[in-house]
Amino acid sequence: MSNPLIVPVIMSGGAGTRLWPLSRKAKPKQMHPIFGSHSLLQETALRVPIDAGFAPPIVVCAAAHRDAVAEQLSQIGIEPTQIIGEPMARNTAPCAAVAAHAVKQQFGPDALVLLLAADHYFTNPIAFRAAVRQGAKTASTGKILTFGPKPTRPETGYGYLRLGPQIEDGIFEVGQFVEKPNLATAEKWVQDERYLWNAGIFLFRADIMINETMAHRPAIAKAAETAWQQAHHDGNFSLLDADNFALAPSEAVDTAVMENTGFAAVIPLDAGWSDVGSWTAIHELSTQDEHGNALDGAVTSIDNENCLFRADGIRVAALGLQGLAVIASPDAVLVMPISDAQRVKELVAKIPKEEL
Repeated sequence: MSNPLIVPVIMSGGAGTRLWPLSRKAKPKQMHPIFGSHSLLQETALRVPIDAGFAPPIVVCAAAHRDAVAEQLSQIGIEPTQIIGEPMARNTAPCAAVAAHAVKQQFGPDALVLLLAADHYFTNPIAFRAAVRQGAKTASTGKILTFGPKPTRPETGYGYLRLGPQIEDGIFEVGQFVEKPNLATAEKWVQDERYLWNAGIFLFRADIMINETMAHRPAIAKAAETAWQQAHHDGNFSLLDADNFALAPSEAVDTAVMENTGFAAVIPLDAGWSDVGSWTAIHELSTQDEHGNALDGAVTSIDNENCLFRADGIRVAALGLQGLAVIASPDAVLVMPISDAQRVKELVAKIPKEEL
């Protein structure tokens, strides 16, 4: 059996509010270089190259980000199959359904969709690609595969899943999807090999996702299909029909499809995954000095320990601090204990919308 065609679909619609003030409505976190010179979106596209057997990517983004996405892909020499503009945010289930229709139309119903978030990061992309190739044959038989990173710490900010029976070597049924645990539960699960993080990465046949969405969330399925059928096309850019896309309930593909389908399967993943979902994650993934400080930009640091300092446009000077994050942009500064990074959303909710 020849290798099935895999079409990467990169979801680039997230707002990334936990990374304020770097991440803004006009330029969310996936459009920024967090590690190195490439943005997270660019890193994602480079992770699934044509010379590794992938089709040119499809990117689903906010309609307002069309030109920025095209420019970022052009900078790294990638011509996307298509850029699909969402007239409003509707979470990942409508996005997955639209993606399935786009891939079915352009590559056929048996083509595989690799649904990726634009703002994830892997320290070992080679291992990630190997896992995708491992799962491709199983996905071609009709399974909807997800990839479960092995927990490396007790994390309360992620959903989890529990392994079910093994289907074949290294691939398992999903026993159960589990919501974000408390700390005591997370500490138990990090020691239990049956539990994996739910990374929100999926591999499926286009027709299977269309059918399963219709079976379990017909309102989403119908709205997504009609929004795609009535989309406005301009070269390789397609703008979904706003009236119909607005009818799609906003729901994650995890709860809409994965928790209900009988076809869910999982591959445990050991590829250094992070959703780069908080300043804590960025501190952990960044190069640190001998005192545990991660510095980026014009930073002057004396006698600080376990801190994260990022300066964009202005200088940050810090003395005698422990466990703090100081994130400075040209028009806003965030100061907080790194341990409170998951609470940035609370802070952003109190900031005037015109400043976001």
